[in-house]
Amino acid sequence: MSKTETIEKRILEIIIRDLELNITKDDLQAAGKLDELFGMDSIAILELVVGIENEFKIEIPSEYLTVEIFQSIKSIAEHVRRLMSDKENEKFR
Repeated sequence: MSKTETIEKRILEIIIRDLELNITKDDLQAAGKLDELFGMDSIAILELVVGIENEFKIEIPSEYLTVEIFQSIKSIAEHVRRLMSDKENEKFR
């Protein structure tokens, strides 16, 4: 399993747990866009951001807080992976 796939799996768990959805991981993975599945409004995005920041020990900058980034598990995972990589690179500077 790749690092991005692992991140996606953890994000799926965060979405189900923190947004208190009555949905399976398979349903979430099969969804094209999250907003089509359950409506990613600003409150849902905020709850998800807090869950992701706590889970991955990162800080999501305000420029990442767009509906476009939070439309799919894949796009969220790509940005989380990038932030984690940036954080790791900062350690070695």
